[in-house]
Amino acid sequence: MLERYTEFSVAELVFELGCEELPASQVTRAAQVLADEIAARLKDSRLESACAKVLSTPRRLLVKVPGIPDRQEDEVRKQRGPSVSAAFGPDGGPTKALEGFLRGQGADLSQVEKDGDYVWVTKSVPGRTAIEILAEILPEAVKAIPFDKTMRWGSGRMRFSRPIRWILALLDGEVVPFTLEGVSSGSQSKGHRFISPGFFEVSGWDGLLEGLRLRSVEPDPEARRGAIVRQIQSLAPTALVSEDLVDENVHLTEWPQVTVGSFKADFLELPEPVLMTAM
Repeated sequence: MLERYTEFSVAELVFELGCEELPASQVTRAAQVLADEIAARLKDSRLESACAKVLSTPRRLLVKVPGIPDRQEDEVRKQRGPSVSAAFGPDGGPTKALEGFLRGQGADLSQVEKDGDYVWVTKSVPGRTAIEILAEILPEAVKAIPFDKTMRWGSGRMRFSRPIRWILALLDGEVVPFTLEGVSSGSQSKGHRFISPGFFEVSGWDGLLEGLRLRSVEPDPEARRGAIVRQIQSLAPTALVSEDLVDENVHLTEWPQVTVGSFKADFLELPEPVLMTAM
């Protein structure tokens, strides 16, 4: 039996898992599963949150979870002990069974109540902070992401689709501290692998997105899709491009740039299915 009570404020989680390029077909699902796993574990930990925002690129899975209470609710818990007959001896004094129960509950004899055939102890259990809980559940959420194929790297034992290279984990700007496969969480993200490869400091979600775009990374898949389609329409308006091909390139690039190329007309003598498959 328990009663809950507390007053609390809410905080926002900003989480980015940086890794080597993920398979294009796995990116969207991996990001959504990561968000779902975080939300489910928060709920199980009595930290209900608002709906998560999910973005992704081949090198990063990004999740924003607003509305997280900064700590669990405190609990007033009523714990059942041994039967009354087993708790007290003929002289009315506590038995070894009752003393052991009290030690286990961190209580003393003055807190014992008789209710029906049993003794009970009522105690207050302080709620844990969201930072503490997130430090435990974020690594678990990452490990729960399913992939069609996984690998190990270095001397670690964890299996994942690609090696993990950096972890950004902030709750209202404060680092959520944990280590996963030798990579410690922090307050830094990373720009485009070739154009702007360095780390940069992050304090919140908006700053993260702005910092990425300044460093040639578009974190929103729909924005990358729009950029690809617009560039194709501008540079090659008669090109025939399938939705599947656009989808693949959305998840192969962080800063898409369409280029017009050419090849010898002789190659068009190949059967159309061969041409379409190859290109």
